[in-house]
Amino acid sequence: MPDFADDTSSELERKAKALKFMALFETVTYLLLFYFWIVSPNDAVKAVVGFFHGLVWMAFVAMTVLIRPDIGWTWGYTALVVLTGPIGGVLVWWRLRTTPREQLVRHASPPADR
Repeated sequence: MPDFADDTSSELERKAKALKFMALFETVTYLLLFYFWIVSPNDAVKAVVGFFHGLVWMAFVAMTVLIRPDIGWTWGYTALVVLTGPIGGVLVWWRLRTTPREQLVRHASPPADR
């Protein structure tokens, strides 16, 4: 049974969709930070972008850890994507993109007889 009247997606599908977005967003904020740190050094912009990248990274880590048991990822994979920074974001995005919908939709067990 769907959680929302007109939405046929499962809770895990909605979590995966949000994590896919956050994974790419984490990579983009890191690339912006890298640009203002190495390519065109600017301390003021680097501080602002670094602050927002830190917030996005913490949200990415939390979302990855929270979805891990539901989607069946190992702690090793979770540690890999958290510790590799923007590469981890791309790994999560790619893995979620290629995960079949059947894995994200849990079939409800039949109702028990009373």
